[in-house]
Amino acid sequence: MANFVLNTKRTFKQPVPIVVHDEDGNEVKGEFTAEFKVLPNDRLKEATEDNGEARLMDLALVAVYDIDVLGDDNKSLVGDELTEAVKNDPSANLAMCTAYHTAIGKKNRLKI
Repeated sequence: MANFVLNTKRTFKQPVPIVVHDEDGNEVKGEFTAEFKVLPNDRLKEATEDNGEARLMDLALVAVYDIDVLGDDNKSLVGDELTEAVKNDPSANLAMCTAYHTAIGKKNRLKI
């Protein structure tokens, strides 16, 4: 039997449910997709000890999809600008952290 080969540089895409409040205080629910790196345990520990969950997205977030954010010129952001804008939004950041932890927990359970 061949040895198992572990890819330590893997990424995964995960749906991210989000709830934000509009100017009138109404809940607005949505969902987008985030692509994450699987962080090694030492980097994950560093992320949660140093600056809490905000640092986690600095290390784990690769890109976001299926979401629009308007820039100062009222045009949709793309690429790294879009990813940074979503990461910097407190509601989106918390939603992505939750999605990351949930996905890592589910993906690493053995199916018997």
